This record gives sequence, structure tokens and C-alpha cells, in this order.
Amino acid sequence: MGLNKINKPEPLAKTALKILRRSILTNELKAGVIYNEKSLATDLGISRTPVREALLELASKKLVKFLPQKGVIVTIFSNEEIDDAFEMRTALELFSIQKICLNYKTLDISSLVQNLAEQKDADKCQNKLAFMEADREYHIQFSRLTGNKYLIDMMHEMRDIMHHMGFMGLGIQGRMQEVIHEHENILNTIIQGDVDQAKEYMRYHLEASRKAVKQGYQDGSE
Repeated sequence: MGLNKINKPEPLAKTALKILRRSILTNELKAGVIYNEKSLATDLGISRTPVREALLELASKKLVKFLPQKGVIVTIFSNEEIDDAFEMRTALELFSIQKICLNYKTLDISSLVQNLAEQKDADKCQNKLAFMEADREYHIQFSRLTGNKYLIDMMHEMRDIMHHMGFMGLGIQGRMQEVIHEHENILNTIIQGDVDQAKEYMRYHLEASRKAVKQGYQDGSE
């Protein structure tokens, strides 16, 4: 008869993971606040078991930490953890830049140009969430352009930490405009095929972002 197959309903743990993850990345669930599994389950209208499964997955991605006898807390990254994350990002992204610049004439970078336009639109509307999503995609796109599947997987593995940290850095006045300018410098030098200058701009951008994240956490604790 040609009937369409009935799609199986999504497991509750997967649904809870999506909702909790997005709540963390949009800052609806605040960093440093202790949350109770039972209250989160009540808010979601489901049992504690799928909520706990979702929280365990988020903990494996370093977005939350379990506090014995207390609950779970959205991660506040230490200065050392921030340094470690940016050290890894710098190594990965400088490699991406070098490989892209060597092949820039054969690559389609229109997605990066479009992404910059989206960042500018988000800045005009002062939409931090839209800006962070565009910012994250901008950086991940570099790894895609290398064609290195292992590199792409590593950048995807870091994407939520990048987003969470970056959200804190955007709390600084004028940081969105600075990021756009830094992104434009990187892209312009890639178009010119200038490997050394492009790497230098990326290094500067990541260092500025690292400092902004630390300042964002410091300002948030005052």
C-alpha cells in the first residue's frame, strides 16, 4: 500500500540531553549554580533516570560536574582549564589555517563569507546566542575545509566547550565587534594565501578570546 513507516519516538534521555545542553549553552542554566536531579526532572516532566543519563553525558563533555550529596553544577572552568582548552584549539586551528592557505585557490570559502555576514547581523541585534552559534560554526568550518576527518571530529568534540567559554567572553563590552574584526583579518589573509600572516591573526584572535573568557568569569563572580 506504500504506507510510511512510523518513526520510533526519541528516547527520553536523548530529549533531556538536547534540552539541558541547550539550556547550558544559552546560559539559562547558570554556571556555578547547583541543580538537583529531582527538580530538573520535575521541570522537564519526566523521571529522574533519563535526566541522570543526560547529565552523565554532559559531564563526560565537561559541561557539568557532579557534587557528591549536593547535586550537579554547570562547569565554571578554572584558569588552568581555560588555558588547556585554548592551547589545544590553537594547535588545531593553526594547522587548519596552514593547510587551507596552501590550497586556498581550490577551496570554496563562500560559507565563511556568509558566516561573517551572520555574525554582523547578530551584533546589530545584540543577539549573543546567534552570534555564538555563528562564531562556533566559523571555526568549525576551517576544520571542514582541511578535509581531515580526524581534525573535524576533534573540533566537534570541543564545540560545546568553545561555545560555553565563548559565551562568557562575549559579556565584555565591544567584544563582538572585536571578534568580527579579528575574523575578517583571518579570512582576508587566507584569500591572499598569506600563511604566516593568517596564522598570526588566528593566534592573536585566540589569545584575545582566552583573555576575554577569563575576564568574563572574573566579572561574573564579582
